[in-house]
Amino acid sequence: MNSGGLQCHGCGSSNVEFDPKNRKLICNTCGKEEYYSRATLNTNGKVVFSRQNAIQFFMDGRFEDSRHYAMEVLNILADNAPALYIMAYYEEFVVKNDGALKRFFHQMQEVALEYDEVQDLRNLFVASSYRLQDFETDMIQLIAANMQAEEDMEELCGFIDQVCPYLISKRTSTGYLTKELADMYRELAEHCTIPKTCFALLKSMETNPDSPYMDNSFYLKSKTRYFYDNYIIPIGTIINAMSSQEYKEKFVSTYQKKQAKFLADAEL
Repeated sequence: MNSGGLQCHGCGSSNVEFDPKNRKLICNTCGKEEYYSRATLNTNGKVVFSRQNAIQFFMDGRFEDSRHYAMEVLNILADNAPALYIMAYYEEFVVKNDGALKRFFHQMQEVALEYDEVQDLRNLFVASSYRLQDFETDMIQLIAANMQAEEDMEELCGFIDQVCPYLISKRTSTGYLTKELADMYRELAEHCTIPKTCFALLKSMETNPDSPYMDNSFYLKSKTRYFYDNYIIPIGTIINAMSSQEYKEKFVSTYQKKQAKFLADAEL
């Protein structure tokens, strides 16, 4: 396997073989075996160069080139998260191999990511967010699990508020707001407020395609009651969990006004 410029720390020889799965370097000159950490390999010059190219080509929509450089990263660091995402994205949307992204997210549950990997993943997710509607819970879970420190709070909020409002605006029904996703939104609101996401949820009470306001269908009593119980009420729970008191007061007030108007219009 290409050693990516690695050298033996025993004799200094570059006549080495590298096993990316086990992150083990074997020297063909002196026989020394060394194990490398993910952090060390992430700073390897070949990994850095190939990762930067893979990400830039992905951003430019040049997915064949992006895949090529992602493979070069994986030849050295077999579980590099940004490279694996690029490969999975290529499989899912270029090759049309359904399930590739789900497998990626499942694989990443077992990996503690380096800071640079999380940062790169955030950028990749933002760039491809229009394709991630079916993977929102997976994406949030992965990023949030690797950004739990107090100092990560602002960046986590910024990422969620960059991606989730866009996804909310593109929803074709209320079906996306599962209990799992609603709980995630609530926990994020408790942790770092996510005001833009909460605002998008408030707006969607009137603009989601299932809203009675979209087609003036309040006369459909069962449908209207279902929308209220399964969409408006969960949104209220999320809004009431907001950690910033300044935001919370304004958003709760707005929610209560919208809720009261809905109940009046629906005659519930």
